[in-house]
Amino acid sequence: MFLGLLPNAFSQDLATMGQQKPFALSGSLDVRGIAYSADGIPARRSPFMYMISGSPTISIYGISIPLSFVYSEQERNFRQPFNQFGMSPAYKWITVHAGYRNVSFSPYTLAGYTMLGGGFELNPGKLRIGFMYGRLNRATTVDTTTGTIQPYSFSRFGYAGKVGYGTEDTHFDLSFLKAKDDEASLKVGNLDQSTVRPAENLVIGADTKVTFAKKLFIFADGAISVYTRDFQSKLALSSEVTGTDIFNKVNKFITINGTSEYYIAYSGGIGYKEKDFSLKVAYKHVDPNFQSMGAYFFQSDIENITISPSFNALKGKLRFLGSLGIQNDNTQKQKQATTKRVIGMANLSWDLTTAFGLDANYTNFSSNSEPTVTKVQNKYLLAQTNQNISVSPRLIIPAEKHTQVFLLSYNYSNLSDVNAETQAANNINTTVAMLNYNLTFNKSGLSLMAGGNYTTNVLTTGTITNKGATLGASKGFLKNQLQFSTSNSYIISTLPQGSSTILNLGVNTSYQPLRNHRLSLRVNYLNNKPSDDAKGGQPKFSETTGELGYTLSF
Repeated sequence: MFLGLLPNAFSQDLATMGQQKPFALSGSLDVRGIAYSADGIPARRSPFMYMISGSPTISIYGISIPLSFVYSEQERNFRQPFNQFGMSPAYKWITVHAGYRNVSFSPYTLAGYTMLGGGFELNPGKLRIGFMYGRLNRATTVDTTTGTIQPYSFSRFGYAGKVGYGTEDTHFDLSFLKAKDDEASLKVGNLDQSTVRPAENLVIGADTKVTFAKKLFIFADGAISVYTRDFQSKLALSSEVTGTDIFNKVNKFITINGTSEYYIAYSGGIGYKEKDFSLKVAYKHVDPNFQSMGAYFFQSDIENITISPSFNALKGKLRFLGSLGIQNDNTQKQKQATTKRVIGMANLSWDLTTAFGLDANYTNFSSNSEPTVTKVQNKYLLAQTNQNISVSPRLIIPAEKHTQVFLLSYNYSNLSDVNAETQAANNINTTVAMLNYNLTFNKSGLSLMAGGNYTTNVLTTGTITNKGATLGASKGFLKNQLQFSTSNSYIISTLPQGSSTILNLGVNTSYQPLRNHRLSLRVNYLNNKPSDDAKGGQPKFSETTGELGYTLSF
């Protein structure tokens, strides 16, 4: 079961509070039952499951408390429970957080990490204050997505705060995070305790932005993270370790020993923005192995500089967005080779007429490794280019009786290894082409759809090709109280091991007898039939899935 708060909440002016209802409840409740069967292969899901979800919003004198929840039988199957509940009621400049929350103070301190606890955010005028305390991780020995045993994880608790002044356009914020594993959460007999040790982390960060004349702006943020990988370790910190002064300054707030390290990350830049044009130049640096217990993931050991222009022309009919930059790793010169990359992208959208338009996209990522030691074998040096280009012309033909839409899409991507010693095993080419046609009869609301698609992947192990066609339709009846739609596809797949055909049939219906009540039914059938010459024992199988649902709006 999963419960969490929807992010939107609004405040209520005290002057109008007396005009509001003392209590109001709105939202929706959804109940679904799903049946499944398979023939020719082991079942890939339960033959029957149910799901109950909802998004109620409680209003007390105009103060909104939006909630959401999902309950399913998954709770029966996993030791790591899905039971979560959270809310963030707001009144004027006060927001209170309770339960499971995803609050962000900065990219490096608390950055949307799920925390079970409580806190607040205060924004009176230009003052910006926030604080959160709670549990960041729950001790577990089971991967809830696969059910397999994983290295032990301690329960982890922490607190974070922010204080700043200004607006979104001009501000200065300071933030911090202090988190620590609970060594008492260690379960007796766990075999992973010898390799997974209780850790502790302190992160201090700053963020600023200054805007001049509403057009020119400069921005910067950065943080230092002190990470002790085993606060129970008896290993003393060597006086020769780099950063001893930093450790001496923070040892009152975090355990410092021979397993302690510190990392730095920072970024900044300058930009200019007006109605039809913008330009931004940015620089970013992240130390190797940068970690924060308040963030899920960092791309560490990188340094890049990018320039990002955008503009609108021809009275908004032509729109462009792009960026070009250089990125490298080995920021601390600890690796035997430095990989440099050219990173670039461009998006173009052009409405040539009211009926015809064109969208295009191009990306290029080139990587080259340069040795930083005397001798590195060529096969260990990265040298490759990854390019992607897509073009999508579109044509819309409106008429009194019907509207026609033509959409053609072409995408080509290429991963080219230019290292002569490794390119034979690493080159990949992918081509995807699609043509879709939609015809809608304006009066009846009947919509018909047809399409074709072609995909090919050229690998060193062989070529994989998919060719297919789709047909679909949708129509409303009884003044659109009854909705019907169908989507069907047929694909011929060719692999080095042989070919197969895939048939996918789907039907969806919904009926709304009353304003706040809706019934829905979905049925899907999948049939996979390999050819007689297919190798590798590919099975012939079929799957049928049916779903019956009821939605109540209130």
